[in-house]
Amino acid sequence: MKNKHFTKEDAKRIGESLGIDWSRFDIEQFRMGLDVELEHGRRELLTNVTNDDEIITGKIALAHLNEFPDYYTRLQKMENKANEEGSSDNISI
Repeated sequence: MKNKHFTKEDAKRIGESLGIDWSRFDIEQFRMGLDVELEHGRRELLTNVTNDDEIITGKIALAHLNEFPDYYTRLQKMENKANEEGSSDNISI
């Protein structure tokens, strides 16, 4: 699942299994969140806490959307700005 990406249909299915009220959350934000939160899965063995489980990944995404309904758009803007400014090297353990 190294380059896994979730579809809108995946997001809808996962979100409905979590009981997400789509009148409160944008399905595209949730889909983006599922993709982003795979960083907590098998992609990074040292920090793997979800093992790419889509329900656990969905819960992480939902937790962030509860903070800010546009969390993943904000995150993308912040990461783009950091890349433009030249971020420091990533640290590996």
